[in-house]
Amino acid sequence: MRIKKMTATFGALDNAVLEPGEGLTVISAPNEAGKSTWAGFLKAMLYGIDTRERDKTGFLADKTRYQPWSGAPLAGEMQIEWQGRDVTIRRFPTRANPFGGFEAVYTATGDPVPGLTAADVGERLTGVGREVYLRSAFVGQGGAAIGASKELEARVSALATSGQEDVSYSAVERTLKDWRNRRRANRANGLIPQMEEERSELDRTLREMDEIRRRRAQAEEQLARLEETQKGLQADLEIWERLERHELNRRYAEAYREWEEAKAAFPEDKPHPVFGAMTGEEAWAFAQERQREREAAEEENRRREARRAEAENLLHRGQQEMLIGGILGACMLLMVAAQFLASHWLIAVLSGAVVLAWVYCLFHGRRLIRRAREEQAACRPVPVPQVGDLLNQAAGYREQLAKVQQARELEAAARCRVDDLAAQGGQLADTLEMLYPPAQSKAATAAQLSATRRELARVRDELARTEGILAHMGGSQEAEDRRGELDAQLARRLEEYEALTIALDALGAANDALRQRFSPAVNQKAGELFAALTGGRWPRLTLARDFSAQAAGEDGALPRPSLALSAGTAEQLYLAVRLAVCALTVPGAPIVLDDALAAFDDGRMALALDLLAEQAEERQILLFSCHSREAEWAKARNVSVIKL
Repeated sequence: MRIKKMTATFGALDNAVLEPGEGLTVISAPNEAGKSTWAGFLKAMLYGIDTRERDKTGFLADKTRYQPWSGAPLAGEMQIEWQGRDVTIRRFPTRANPFGGFEAVYTATGDPVPGLTAADVGERLTGVGREVYLRSAFVGQGGAAIGASKELEARVSALATSGQEDVSYSAVERTLKDWRNRRRANRANGLIPQMEEERSELDRTLREMDEIRRRRAQAEEQLARLEETQKGLQADLEIWERLERHELNRRYAEAYREWEEAKAAFPEDKPHPVFGAMTGEEAWAFAQERQREREAAEEENRRREARRAEAENLLHRGQQEMLIGGILGACMLLMVAAQFLASHWLIAVLSGAVVLAWVYCLFHGRRLIRRAREEQAACRPVPVPQVGDLLNQAAGYREQLAKVQQARELEAAARCRVDDLAAQGGQLADTLEMLYPPAQSKAATAAQLSATRRELARVRDELARTEGILAHMGGSQEAEDRRGELDAQLARRLEEYEALTIALDALGAANDALRQRFSPAVNQKAGELFAALTGGRWPRLTLARDFSAQAAGEDGALPRPSLALSAGTAEQLYLAVRLAVCALTVPGAPIVLDDALAAFDDGRMALALDLLAEQAEERQILLFSCHSREAEWAKARNVSVIKL
């Protein structure tokens, strides 16, 4: 694969174009001119942008970092030469992914390239997946060191040891360990501990089932005993109830007899000839009223008798005055006769006086007589009621009514007692059975029966609970069968575990033998490159499986780890490792170096550029640099230089 042209709307790049050369191309630009953005664009065009990444403190996801500054959507095009034909690859935004749209066509015809998809285009073009490419041929700023990678280690190890890309000690070891861990990762995890735990659980379940059955049998026995006790207590209580019913019927019959006697003793209730249907108090008041009327009539007759005597005296006085008037009339006649005869004035005066006296006596006497007769007429005696022994009759009547009331109250009380006993179930009919009271009282029997019923309820709950637990736990035979199956499976898994342990030991021994081939192959290539980069100062290095490295100097001293080297030498060491890994894993993919030589001094920079120029004869290499020295070196040697 060779990149011919890239067009990007990506981060700070706005429809920018980059056309690298065939071999080594030095791309020179100051800081913030877009070098790292072009490197990120190439990575995104090959392997896309992972939209699952999220921004974190101190970290920006690629979908955020590379949003175009111009506000335009993410888009890019890359023209390459692949398998002898020109191919154009485009990526553009979709509704779900800002860089998820994809097409790959032949540049000349526009026909789609079979087999190139958004998901696998990078792996098809470079021959490796994203992880291997980024840890081998793609060196970002300050990223020359190679970290541990299962995918990269598997590929390098497989190529360096067995010569086959699909065979790796770590993969086989991981698979065997996974298989063994599935059986027993530690004391707590894996199929064997799970089976042992399940068997322990089954044993515990069977013990619990035995205990539950024992409790159920005990509850059933206790239930039968309590039901028998309850039956006896209920029989005793029924005898007490029948005895109470006999007593109730006896009391009812006695009350009924007393009621009949009260009704029979009830006096005849008929109106009194004098008082009628009066109450006792009304009759007594009536008798007293008649007595007062009689006394008032007698008192009135006495007053009238006195007035009548006075009227008789008045009549007598009137009669006397009338008599005197008659005498005076006779005298008047005599005086008139004498006047005629004597004609004396004295006689005339006397005659006049006599006339006056006569007139007075006549009229006053008549008035007195009239008044006396009126008084006599008004003083006729009033009739006096004949009371006789009315008060005694009223007293007797009241006493009779009191007796009637008492009889009524006695009859009502007797009737109420009969009704009350009837409401309690009393009746006149009764059995003639002979009953004897139980040994203990009714209250004690009822209390014991209540306690027995509570205990019965508790035992029934316990029995229902044990039966429910047993039903939930299932049959013991099923558990026994499952325990037998577990014993067989456990024995088989233990055999498998032992076999896998033996296989891992054998694999480790085989790997030790293979490492005799793996280490020399990689170490030799990386050592040669490291010696070239350092001018022979460090002729050898040792690379572990996790790609940690140690360098050996010319003096034969002990190897030094990369952390003990200077920053520039360490960068040169890991660049050598990168180039060695690229030679083994991605021989045709372009190498991208972003300021990878920034820590090199001028001498070692020149050595590194000489080495890269040599490597560029077999593959395309893009070297981004913020310094002018790489560009000057390239111009002096007729190497492609692009200034951004």
